[in-house]
Amino acid sequence: MTKESAEGGIQYRFGFDIGGTFTDLVLLGTNGAVHTGKVLSRSSNVAQPIITGLRSMLAEHQIRASQVSEVVAGATTAVSNLVIERKGAITALATTAGFRDIIEIGREIRYDIYDLRAVHPDCVVPRPLRFEIDERIDNRGTVLRAPSDAQIDDLALQLKSYDVQSVAVCFLHAFTNPTHEIRVRDILSRAAPHISVSLSSEVLGEIREYERIVATVLNAYAMPLVSQYLAEIEAALKGMGIAATLQVMQSNGGRISRSFGERMPIRLLESGPAAGAIAAAYAARQAHVGNIVAFDMGGTTAKACLVTDGEPDVTTEFEVARVHRFKRGSGLPIRLPVVDLIEIGAGGGSIAHIDVTGLMKVGPQSAGSDPGPACYGLGGSEPTVTDAALLLGYLDPSGSLSGQVKLRPDLAEQAIRTHIAEPLGMSVLEAASGIHRIVCENMAGAVKIHVVEKGRDVRRFSLFAFGGAGPIHAREVARRTGCREILIPRHAGVLSAFGLLVAPMRVDTSRSRYARLENIDWEEIDAVLAEMEQTIAAELVAAGVAASDINCRRTADMRYVGQGFEVNAELPRQASGDRNAMLASAFHTAYVAKFGRSLATFPIELINLRVGAFTSSGSPIARAAANEAQTGTSTPRHREVYFPDVNAFVTTPVITETELETGRAVSGPILIEQPGTTIIVGPGDRCSTVDNLIKIESGVA
Repeated sequence: MTKESAEGGIQYRFGFDIGGTFTDLVLLGTNGAVHTGKVLSRSSNVAQPIITGLRSMLAEHQIRASQVSEVVAGATTAVSNLVIERKGAITALATTAGFRDIIEIGREIRYDIYDLRAVHPDCVVPRPLRFEIDERIDNRGTVLRAPSDAQIDDLALQLKSYDVQSVAVCFLHAFTNPTHEIRVRDILSRAAPHISVSLSSEVLGEIREYERIVATVLNAYAMPLVSQYLAEIEAALKGMGIAATLQVMQSNGGRISRSFGERMPIRLLESGPAAGAIAAAYAARQAHVGNIVAFDMGGTTAKACLVTDGEPDVTTEFEVARVHRFKRGSGLPIRLPVVDLIEIGAGGGSIAHIDVTGLMKVGPQSAGSDPGPACYGLGGSEPTVTDAALLLGYLDPSGSLSGQVKLRPDLAEQAIRTHIAEPLGMSVLEAASGIHRIVCENMAGAVKIHVVEKGRDVRRFSLFAFGGAGPIHAREVARRTGCREILIPRHAGVLSAFGLLVAPMRVDTSRSRYARLENIDWEEIDAVLAEMEQTIAAELVAAGVAASDINCRRTADMRYVGQGFEVNAELPRQASGDRNAMLASAFHTAYVAKFGRSLATFPIELINLRVGAFTSSGSPIARAAANEAQTGTSTPRHREVYFPDVNAFVTTPVITETELETGRAVSGPILIEQPGTTIIVGPGDRCSTVDNLIKIESGVA
């Protein structure tokens, strides 16, 4: 019997991140024990792999289900797929008379100015399900015309006649005065209690009615099914004897209660990638590394996030369900705080193909987990990045992938020969090398663009690689971006699931309050901010957070008069002094950081107030890694590995991570195996273990 099962007082925190190919699982014990697992995701039944994987982990380590005291979910795939695949609830829109078509008109901007036939994203709600309410509140919040009870009762009847499951209520100036939206919800809750209701004043209390309507509609669209999905997972966990209440990860990098997630599923869209960035930032801080590019490559996509001074960038410029995946403006805008990531159409399952011009391309189509890459032997027949990695020696041809699938080099070779090598008149190994080099070049190019757009020099950052495929491709991505140092965390293959457990509890809110800087009524602003803080702090308290553990951060979206975009800056809290001057200084500083210069003589205006309430994160990763780290020896192993910089296969030693001695550097080439991934150290590189990270210093110019 293990120490864990013998000592009944030990409790475990369980995190799971549902990806497009694998679902990652992590159990962290209060004694520092860490157990990880990977299971193939199932789009038809997302809960089943979670329960199967957890049962296996509990049995393997002799842990009782009652010892699991906390559960945190990363629900990205489940939520985003509802929107992307248009599988959400039957949704209606109730809006101010005369504004029902805003959601279809949009910004009236072509994302590709040279494409006269550019297709815009489907607006989710068909015109017959857009209902107008005769109400009006002006931009200062004064009621000009209130809706009648008869109108709202009639709305309820129409919603029932169309079998509507969810409704988005979005009135023109509800961000200033939500009275009419609240009234509609109150009456609908009595007249049609089975219909879910989302209010724009709660989802996104800001100006710009198109963005506000989109966010509210998508929230309503996902609400019924996400609620059902989370309830099924929690019920399955309770059926195992786990009494912990489910928490969910948000796109802003913070956890929150299941009930909040059910009301605001729009905030879960990028929860998995956000968790990865949070974990990377956390691990970098623990190792006293301030600036990294967090590079997360899984089975379906790769993501990159800039982490500066130990904190990931956060933005409100985010799109979902793009018509053209990599064309900004071709998707539906979500103006909610989200960890600022760039998504790259490259993962282990990305399919290699020959395009109409006869050139080899990789992605963005993915084999996912069903049928998966050809080498999985699950029915896939098209060549993927994973198939190429297997033939190039990066994966063990006699091994399995995370214990889930037995790898089949013969099927990988057949797929690459049939679809790439023979049509292009090259050898299978040349084709595999081409797939690997193309995908690395694509990812490196996207990373460089993302960093340059932030006004930074990527060469001054370390590449922090994780995910099942991240450490395999990190060396080539670093070579192509100019990063001289690569950092790999322990348990890199499931790091996003770790991020769920180190993320703080967090809730964000915003409120539009327009004013010229010189005309700001600070008494009014302070009252609004206090009310915002009280509201979101109450959400954290309801989720079990002690009021004394809650911190709040106040910022403002501001711009120079005449501009059409805003820059976020810190709000001064001092009750005395020249607050206008302090706010102006903060804005100029933020503007210079973003654009390199300021327009100090131009007048400034305030647009939005933002408040974030959050707790501090814990330190389970450092304790768990230190607890599990050990040195050991095993039978020497070698295999032939292809390195692009020498354009040849090299006989390369293969070791496990536990065989690395802390502080002792080793020279490449060498392969370091972790559960779920392999770390590539090439010829001329030096590798060492420092502060629970594997550090690789490139020896290639």
